[in-house]
Amino acid sequence: MRNPFFNRGPVREPEFFFPRPRETWEILRLLAGTQNCSLVGPMRSGKTSLLLHLARPATLASHGLAPAQHSAVYVSFEGLGTLSPEQFFYLLVRETARQSLGKIRVVWPRFESRDALSFLALKEVLDQLEVGGERLIFLLDEVELAATNAAFDLNFFSALRHIAARPGVCFVTATECRLHELEVAGRAVGSPFADLFSLVRLRPLAPDNAWRSVNDLAVAAGRDLGPERDSILRLAGGSPYQLQVVAYELFERKRGDEPLTDQEWVYVQSRAYEQLEPVLSVMWDRLGEAEREAALSCLGPQPPRVEVEGLTVLHDDGALPESALVERFLQERKRDRGARARDYLEAGGAALDRSMMYGVVRALVRAVEARDRYARGHADKVARLASAIAAEIGISGELAEGIRVAARLHDIGRVSISDMILLKPGPLTDLEMEIIRTHPLVGAQLLDALEFPWEVKPAVRYHHERLDGSGYPDGLMADEIPLGARILAVADVMAAMTANRPYREAKSESEALAELRENAGKKYDPEAVSALERVMERGLA
Repeated sequence: MRNPFFNRGPVREPEFFFPRPRETWEILRLLAGTQNCSLVGPMRSGKTSLLLHLARPATLASHGLAPAQHSAVYVSFEGLGTLSPEQFFYLLVRETARQSLGKIRVVWPRFESRDALSFLALKEVLDQLEVGGERLIFLLDEVELAATNAAFDLNFFSALRHIAARPGVCFVTATECRLHELEVAGRAVGSPFADLFSLVRLRPLAPDNAWRSVNDLAVAAGRDLGPERDSILRLAGGSPYQLQVVAYELFERKRGDEPLTDQEWVYVQSRAYEQLEPVLSVMWDRLGEAEREAALSCLGPQPPRVEVEGLTVLHDDGALPESALVERFLQERKRDRGARARDYLEAGGAALDRSMMYGVVRALVRAVEARDRYARGHADKVARLASAIAAEIGISGELAEGIRVAARLHDIGRVSISDMILLKPGPLTDLEMEIIRTHPLVGAQLLDALEFPWEVKPAVRYHHERLDGSGYPDGLMADEIPLGARILAVADVMAAMTANRPYREAKSESEALAELRENAGKKYDPEAVSALERVMERGLA
């Protein structure tokens, strides 16, 4: 039975959309009055899903925005870090021609052969559409990423402002912070651009809406989660991502109509928290000290009436943790804060204990992800796959934990590589490739300064070795390669091939598995490849 919460719900598929009636109605009401909207919500809160829902003609028609006159065009700034403003303007027109049903299709052939469009040419296109009575709604996702492109300067945002001020165009932007808080080249975008937008905050789902969205997916897959309703909502609150993480683990454990035992619920909560903790940690790292204090204060007897988006929600008695999983995270942060100074003094020159070592691992992973946006989430996915492979093979205990930790740290050596190589959008030269291939050795050298309670460094050093001796850095063969490194190699290749990179599109899981099968016994450990195939067939990784 296919787990409907696998991959946490593909946001581009309508059946995985968790309805947001209040925000949808508010945005459509503003668009009907030709008002630009700024949708603001924390990471993993469903902003992209909502924008894609708004792009559907049926959604527009539900509020009197006739598809014959209104075209909604979705464009994300993700992956546009090297585009010029002219290339972005061309992208707007191309996507309008591709996604809409209106008169732009008549205008488009004049520009189809180009790869860039000046602002004046874009203005000409919009003029013709307005004369024809067509109105465009541009749904701009991940707008804060525009600040990472040096070409998208204040002049670029001034051009966007000019477009947004036109009577026949509306923007709906999605960001984690308010538009006034966006900075480009060290300066706030702010007014006058942001003043054109009405703020719409993405709130947690109401309990009834949250439950209906989860259970409808489960029932469609042949399993009713009704007996677990209260437990699901308690663990996950109103966050679509948390709901799907919890529902995924519950769906895997539940058999028939029998409710889960207390022990099974502990396992579900533990597995869900393991996946959620990295996301919450990123949110936590972005908070200022005052916001962190407000979030931790919600654990006290008199919680403040100050909401920290993504972590706490307001109730009659003050701000409380958004969910039981978030409460566990905040409790850990509170314990860490109280114990950090004491542990540091008491540890002296001795080895760090395990709880502190996990904190070190998280910090090192974030250091890699901060350098390379394409690495974000990669270490977590590799760790999830490697852990599933190890469990399938029968590895448990300290050895399994060492493999998981090594998987999270396997790319730590990439921090030593120049951005000009690491973020290069095209193919690498031979010399650049040689520099990239130093990262396993550098990673192992960096980890020499730490005394891990698990076997971690060999897997980090040798995860690019191959059974036929074609790998690096030492050209090991067959059983010369440690088992943990052989498992990590298979997990790393699967995660890398199924992710987008600046120089290529992602492969499907079936294509990646086919490539691993073809090279099983040649480059990759055949037992690890078979184990990966089995766990992916069952939706366990």
